[in-house]
Amino acid sequence: MRNVLVLLLCGCLMVSLAHGQETSPVEDLGEGRVRVGNIEIDTRQGSFTVSGMVILQDKIDAPMEFIAVTKGGVKSYEAIIELDTSAIDFNLACILIGLDEANATRPQYHFDPAETLGDPVSMTVAFEIESDQGREQAVVPVESLLAGEDTVGSHQWVYTGSSFYPNGDYLAEGVGTLVGFVHDPESIIQHRRGLGLGDYGAVVLNAEVVPPGQTPVVFTLQRD
Repeated sequence: MRNVLVLLLCGCLMVSLAHGQETSPVEDLGEGRVRVGNIEIDTRQGSFTVSGMVILQDKIDAPMEFIAVTKGGVKSYEAIIELDTSAIDFNLACILIGLDEANATRPQYHFDPAETLGDPVSMTVAFEIESDQGREQAVVPVESLLAGEDTVGSHQWVYTGSSFYPNGDYLAEGVGTLVGFVHDPESIIQHRRGLGLGDYGAVVLNAEVVPPGQTPVVFTLQRD
């Protein structure tokens, strides 16, 4: 298992460097676990976790287009949480748990109505809340952070991996988008059918679920 993991890491790093991108230092934690920057990856379970923070609870009616962005990401004004990672590290974590962009059909433009295809994933966010028993941990699926008529019903998320500009720059890194639902070409994880497509402002954050701004969170992505 260790040799396979080392070979996979080398392959991923070569791809990153070929596109002029640099990943954070990679640390082998043993037993199929790896740390890339602030992301802890379990290759056996097909999952990874990374810390983050709620960033928009004080703008309840603001239009949302993204679940998660990078720290200081350009699109943070349209996102709910900010994760302590770069896009290139986040994508490397996706590759290390077995997600393959070769299976993806990416959006061609913003609000592309065509269904987005790719390897399926599920995601949760964990945070502490006040209750009658004191402080407790809540763990919720990321789709529960959203509100709006179009958010009702089933949800499927897929890995598309974003893509690269002709000069080799990584699109997701340039704008900081990690998890989106409006079928933008940049996000690494996409909502399969899309939410609020062509109807800016139709999706907002769910104030009944999203904790106050600056609340620390732990984001988990699981390969389905």
